[in-house]
Amino acid sequence: MRRITLELEGVTATARLLDEAAPETTRQLWDQLPYADRFTHSFRSGLMIHSNEHPAFTLDVSRYPLIENAVGYIAPGDVVVWPQNGMLSIAYASTEFRWLNGVWPVTKVAEIEGDLGPFAKAAYAMMFEGARALRIARGGSAPAAAALPAGAKLVEIELDDETWIAELFFDEAPEYAQAVWDALPLEGWTNLTHSSGETLHFWVQVPEPKPPKVAPKIIPVERRGEKVGVTSVAYDPKAMRGQHPGDLVWGSTWNGIRIIAGQGRFGTGGKFGRIVSGDLASLAAKARRIPWDGAKYMKMRKHPG
Repeated sequence: MRRITLELEGVTATARLLDEAAPETTRQLWDQLPYADRFTHSFRSGLMIHSNEHPAFTLDVSRYPLIENAVGYIAPGDVVVWPQNGMLSIAYASTEFRWLNGVWPVTKVAEIEGDLGPFAKAAYAMMFEGARALRIARGGSAPAAAALPAGAKLVEIELDDETWIAELFFDEAPEYAQAVWDALPLEGWTNLTHSSGETLHFWVQVPEPKPPKVAPKIIPVERRGEKVGVTSVAYDPKAMRGQHPGDLVWGSTWNGIRIIAGQGRFGTGGKFGRIVSGDLASLAAKARRIPWDGAKYMKMRKHPG
């Protein structure tokens, strides 16, 4: 497994290359390392920074948007390449790659591992401070295995004899989280939704919670340590504004629970948890088999820890 190191304003992050998913794009990127450029903050694609003197990729775009490891929904820590011109972008929150006329698919080449917070803070500061040097080099240490969130209420999700552990967001979505917690254990069939991409539909009955609070999360904005205002669009470890793989999303009493398995997004309902332990690539692979194999049986129960 190959890793790369990203250094931005003295902040270092390690990313794992997705060699199996994007072999040609990762090979060309690796061959050009070390690479450095003045990155700027996006003004169309949300919380993302991008290169300006792009790496010299020579990728076949004759069948675009059919490209290696194509993504439209980009998760915090994703490193992506727009194959048309080689633009290299790094997201630090849930976002999409946009140009003048809407969303453009890009190739996901790497994922930042470990705590994204310091890198996200340095990237967000570029909205005020302007272009900053970013250097990418070969190598990097794998982060220590993340401990399960202390004091959190955790659930186990079982599918095809494999188990994932999810944290319920009692601080962010208390009504939804409590309704599901009180209903556990749950079990039933799961398939893919008909129009939300790689999103699992877990067909279970959960008693209707009281109406959720719909107040946006307000986050202070600072420039060089001085507060300049507040926003509801900023780096958030729980990324409540977006959906990405592993997120648990409320459907309704009669319409079950959704689990974002891969490139999917469920348009209605609220996020109430996220998978924090387990192989998300395996979950996505199982989800993609459902249109061929049919619905699978899923179980959800309280984690004994």
